[in-house]
Amino acid sequence: SSLMSEPGFAVYREGPIAEIVLCRPQAANSLTEDFWIRFPEAIRELDQAGSVRAAIIRGEGANFSSGIDVELLERFLGGDDDVEPGRFRASLRLMLLRMHEVMSAMEQARFPIIAAIHGTCIGGALDLVCACDLRLAATGAYFSIQEIQMGMVADLGVLQRLSALIPPGIVRELAMTGRRMPAEEAHRFGFANAMASDADGTVAAARALADDIASKSPLAIWGTKEILNDFDRRRIEDGLRYTAAWNTGMFMPEDVQRSVAAARKRAKASYRDLLDVDYPAVPRQRTTVKE
Repeated sequence: SSLMSEPGFAVYREGPIAEIVLCRPQAANSLTEDFWIRFPEAIRELDQAGSVRAAIIRGEGANFSSGIDVELLERFLGGDDDVEPGRFRASLRLMLLRMHEVMSAMEQARFPIIAAIHGTCIGGALDLVCACDLRLAATGAYFSIQEIQMGMVADLGVLQRLSALIPPGIVRELAMTGRRMPAEEAHRFGFANAMASDADGTVAAARALADDIASKSPLAIWGTKEILNDFDRRRIEDGLRYTAAWNTGMFMPEDVQRSVAAARKRAKASYRDLLDVDYPAVPRQRTTVKE
């Protein structure tokens, strides 16, 4: 039965299992501003009653999600010219911190969340599944830290959380190239707990896993999740704050605009070099020779 329907996603409930369905298939389930506002509220509502034992998040149509919606991304490009730059950047930081609440709400929920992934899972969608407790992937699914292709630093937690899930060298490669990691590779590295042949099979496997978890003591499951998350929580939170500060100060629309323009033309973007830096000479330590 349907519990709630929000712009971009719907929540269903069958006994102790909740299913969250991203439902903008015509836009590859891209994540709009409404999603970033309402999704954490929906997770907290599910958690409040204490009767949800596990949840599944999946995408409707051909893809899991193509990440942050383009219209929302355009708001990062500077907005109204009349807005004073310092105030704009301060508001940008608040927006990023608000978006971080999506992942935080998932980690703070007392029940595990299972991602059933098929097709595209890139950008902000990869941040989303990194914050899930378990991930199942269909053959043909792929993952990408898409932000580097857009001239941006990924700032919603993928750099922090993915480093705890797969080898750090692979994270660096994915983050610096934006290449697609296929489901088979994700499974090999342990990012995907299991694979299925198609989207339906992945959802069926996720439901079976959720049923298994729901049969266990909810108090023991909550405690297990809390202890496992506590190990990396402070490191992740510190990293998110630093990333928000970096992107607030260093984010410049020019590189993003060049990236978008090149993508539309299916061409390679060209960017300016960094400024030349004249590093100060390291002063030599004087030594006194005693006679």
